[in-house]
Amino acid sequence: MTTQHVWPRSRWTPASGQGRNSEEMPDAVTGAPEPVFLTVQEVADLLRVSPGTIRAWIAKGEGPPMMRFGKQIRYRPERVMEWVEQQERAKR
Repeated sequence: MTTQHVWPRSRWTPASGQGRNSEEMPDAVTGAPEPVFLTVQEVADLLRVSPGTIRAWIAKGEGPPMMRFGKQIRYRPERVMEWVEQQERAKR
């Protein structure tokens, strides 16, 4: 099932409004907002490409900046959108 995503410049939330974002999920201990990270699948859905394309970009050192947590790959939504904007400017 594919989820439609809406990403205002200030934050990313699934269109259904049931996703996590930094304003909805305060840390239970400190009360500070938890950071939001996207999976490879979520970034692929967001950019409307296959997860294989995302993995190929990772292997080539291309694509949006990502982070590793052990073997898990995660993306900050704001970095993904900055990368998209850079791609738009480079094509002009």
